Amino acid sequence: MTKIRKRESAIDLYLEFQKIRLNLDRVPTVNLSKIKDVINKVHFADIVNDQQALDNTGDTFYKIYENDKEGDYFRNLTLSYTIEAKKVGAVYGNFKEEIDKDGEKKIVFKNSKRDFNGYGRFLVDVTSGKVIFSKELDKFIIIECNTYTVLDEITFNLSYSVEKKQKITDFLNVIEEIYRNVINVATHDYAIYPYRFCGVDFYYCCDTLEFVKHKPIEKELYFKAFDVKQEELNIEKAKDYLTMIASDEASLNNLRLLHAYTMRRKLGLEPAEQFFIIKDRGRTGKGLFMLTFADIFKINQVSFDNLAIGGFEASNEWLNFYGADLAHANESGEIKPQDMRVLRKIATSEVVTGRGIGKDAVKFKLNAVLILDTNEDVDIGTIAANTERTVKLSFKDTPADETQAQRRARFKPYWNFIQPSGENSISISANLSFLIDSLNYLAIHRGEFVFEDVAFRNYASADELTDTQRILVLVIDENGYILANNELLTAAVQEDYGSFKFAKAKADVAKVGVKLNAPKRFDGSIKKVHVIGDKLVFNQTVEMIAGGNV
Repeated sequence: MTKIRKRESAIDLYLEFQKIRLNLDRVPTVNLSKIKDVINKVHFADIVNDQQALDNTGDTFYKIYENDKEGDYFRNLTLSYTIEAKKVGAVYGNFKEEIDKDGEKKIVFKNSKRDFNGYGRFLVDVTSGKVIFSKELDKFIIIECNTYTVLDEITFNLSYSVEKKQKITDFLNVIEEIYRNVINVATHDYAIYPYRFCGVDFYYCCDTLEFVKHKPIEKELYFKAFDVKQEELNIEKAKDYLTMIASDEASLNNLRLLHAYTMRRKLGLEPAEQFFIIKDRGRTGKGLFMLTFADIFKINQVSFDNLAIGGFEASNEWLNFYGADLAHANESGEIKPQDMRVLRKIATSEVVTGRGIGKDAVKFKLNAVLILDTNEDVDIGTIAANTERTVKLSFKDTPADETQAQRRARFKPYWNFIQPSGENSISISANLSFLIDSLNYLAIHRGEFVFEDVAFRNYASADELTDTQRILVLVIDENGYILANNELLTAAVQEDYGSFKFAKAKADVAKVGVKLNAPKRFDGSIKKVHVIGDKLVFNQTVEMIAGGNV
């Protein structure tokens, strides 16, 4: 790592600040005068004794003279910002030369503390090393122990806010350009790892899918840092829980890949291709499963009411999606057409406009992985043009004869694992265990997300089927088809629906995996037959009828 001079005193900070101040003219901007006005008001001060610390004052260094390495200090100025308690801070204002009543020249300070805003704080943080420019990310980042926050345009405006009348449209871009292309010396000595998260004594590479035993050192920055030791992880227990709740091997495969997919989407390592649908009958452990994403990812609950209403309410709600990794749409009722439009935007990662109260509107691309959690049938085609984007997650139904006490006993070890201190707690070590299990499982697949097709259970038991559905499934299972004009079938359709033309009839047929009116040749003539449409759903229905229940 490049050795960087420590910025411990007002003189050190003054010299570091010149990298911005002296290079500003080299970046073209129509706002040069406005930016210079901000820069020229930033000065650094040493807090030299306890009284100054109590009074919030310091000795401010403001000018280096030729042949004078010490320069000039202005004593006991009120600080606008404390950089390090009892050590160093900053003041905001202008030093000016004036003539006193005796005709003598003197230096006076015009305090502009009231005008000290986010731009001034940002410049101080950059100079003092609280914010650094990352060549790897091509952005400024805020240093937070062994991790960081990326300052894109929106995050910058949230972290270093200014009033509208003080707004300088290209302020961040200009300072970025200075550090990106003008300054030709190292400005920090951190090692930045955009695809690694760390614990107390390990890190995980999400790009190479490697777990490494290592204690992070001071100058290492990971995209996320967790206060978790390797010994606190229980990857086997995470795997056991998924095995218990998955309805079949295909669902288990998809469940085990979901955390890894969400993480790699978050890091930009995967394109926005998949969205996920959960459909269950309740009491399946789904709620506990969803908790395993908390505090690892930023989760946003989809509010259909606010998003569908339009206007400010919708744009304000869309702003909640900024930085979200997971969008959980939990809807037990009918999903209306306006809800489908919302889901499509999220699923296809569209660009949306968000706006906070009293703030400017901002445009950003949705990056949250959509999980639609519903008890209703969903027309996937209205969400995304390509149904191959859909990944289904099916949970094992609770046994019909299982008592509440038995269910509690079955889930208790996992509740204690994921929420050890009750309803308002989340175990980070447990949730990291789920994530690492998922990434390790992806590594077994050589880094390829191979999601499997899953058939949702549309009925709890064979007793829920109509005679029409039974006849279709049993005859097609035996012969491979059933004639559309089959007399027994025609009578059943008449009794159950009146006609296959009605939406209810078509929906019920689809729910058992049957496709209507396919052409089939018989001895030189073409006749209409009903055949298998969805093999997984059809076979599931056959098994249900044979077994008497799901």
